Amino acid sequence: MDKILTVTVPVYNVEKYLSKCLESFIINDMMDKLEVLIIDDGSPDHSAQIAEKFVKNYPDVFQLIKKENGGHGSAINRGIKEATGRYFKVVDSDDWVDERSFIQLMQTLIKSDSDIIYSNYYWVDDNSGKRSVEFSKPFDHVKYHHEYRIDNIEENYFLKMHGYTIKTDILRKIPKIDEHCFYVDMEFVLFPLPYVETITFISDFVYMYRVGNANQSMSIEKLRRNSENYDRVIKRLFKFYEQQTNMDVNKKKYMEHVLARMVVSRIKIYLCYSYDRGIKVNIKKLDISVKNKYPAVYYAVNNQAIWLLRRTDYCIYPIARLLYYLKERVSK
Repeated sequence: MDKILTVTVPVYNVEKYLSKCLESFIINDMMDKLEVLIIDDGSPDHSAQIAEKFVKNYPDVFQLIKKENGGHGSAINRGIKEATGRYFKVVDSDDWVDERSFIQLMQTLIKSDSDIIYSNYYWVDDNSGKRSVEFSKPFDHVKYHHEYRIDNIEENYFLKMHGYTIKTDILRKIPKIDEHCFYVDMEFVLFPLPYVETITFISDFVYMYRVGNANQSMSIEKLRRNSENYDRVIKRLFKFYEQQTNMDVNKKKYMEHVLARMVVSRIKIYLCYSYDRGIKVNIKKLDISVKNKYPAVYYAVNNQAIWLLRRTDYCIYPIARLLYYLKERVSK
């Protein structure tokens, strides 16, 4: 039987978590319709040996692909190239899927012809196991299992890679995702947009996204260390945005909404550094540059704290930095 879904699992130094991830796909009723590509991105630990056990026990489902280290984007690019499933999903190797919800997703994929099937996800604290919700629903008054034309959705929805399941054929049309680079999730989300016509939302919380691990790319320490990677991704996405001269107006607004969120996140990265007057200069320089080059993105920012910074000519930067610091302390 043809595979309905290819799941790509990028693997690098995750021997502690990999078994939990791969075990979550062992669901008897669905395995003949599922392909799981384990992309070993030159991992120096025992991740490959763990993966080989799953390949041996379930050769019709799991495949292990070894490659030189190229980063998360490189692993996704390889998965897109090798996939045989009609749909494609990325599940990071320290995360996993919920069995009941994954079955619901698979059943939807079997029946659907939408370009994207979008499901929900939980944040799962790495220490306590507590689950929390980032977005309870994609937008107000959403109709689940209803196929929307994506250019007719006017609400400020925000799609993240954790919820994405997309037709593989569409991904084969997009530019290659940046390699040797962190924070490429939004490239995976935005690059297909010109080719996407339809989307169906389901209410199920399929993806279990592990948070609170200090080794994650979104930890404060990694954000500081890899901020140049974030800049690289933003720069590439702005260039991609410039190229979309014939895009539908609502798709363009969606892209502006996403880019505005990325600008806000970049300013938050600046705020996670120790107090420095030079940081204020960098924040102002970034924001003014966006205003001059991409005014639609500048005005799409709906973060009140950023607008307060703007209205005070960024003079409240020390207060904003302190509030960010206190928020991070409380969250820990």
